[in-house]
Amino acid sequence: MTKFYTIGEIFRLQLLKNHEGQPYKDRPTVSRIVNSMNYKTKKTPYGPAKVVSEKEIEKHNKKWK
Repeated sequence: MTKFYTIGEIFRLQLLKNHEGQPYKDRPTVSRIVNSMNYKTKKTPYGPAKVVSEKEIEKHNKKWK
């Protein structure tokens, strides 16, 4: 089963990497990258949240290898 992560989880867990293999250092950068990915919307107690699958995250990280 595929796991989905919100923007906040991606930022806190440092899942997205830049071209040097380092995690992105600020949340707006992570948000901008997620906006360009295939994402779904999920309802949360705080309002709608964008969620991205592990496959999409791996696909982004492999671009730099």
